[in-house]
Amino acid sequence: MNESEVLLDVAVLGEQVDQFLKGDVGRFLMDHIFQEINAGVVALKNADCNDPKAVWEAQARVKVAESMEGWLREALMAGLKAREILEDREE
Repeated sequence: MNESEVLLDVAVLGEQVDQFLKGDVGRFLMDHIFQEINAGVVALKNADCNDPKAVWEAQARVKVAESMEGWLREALMAGLKAREILEDREE
């Protein structure tokens, strides 16, 4: 694969993620991601600092949800950047 083909693949993936996030399933997923982050933060605030397991579980809950959100946003941003590079090359 040459660089233009890779950029096109990344741009297409970014567009697919964008469309996914605008759809019902994407909105559902993002709502649940934010609910998990908030619930994890609340759990962390209320965790007994002498209970490392409770602290770890709350931290893990937030980390997993933030990772999911981050992966989707990374794909979206990479796609936008790839599209921008391809459009600049066409000019």
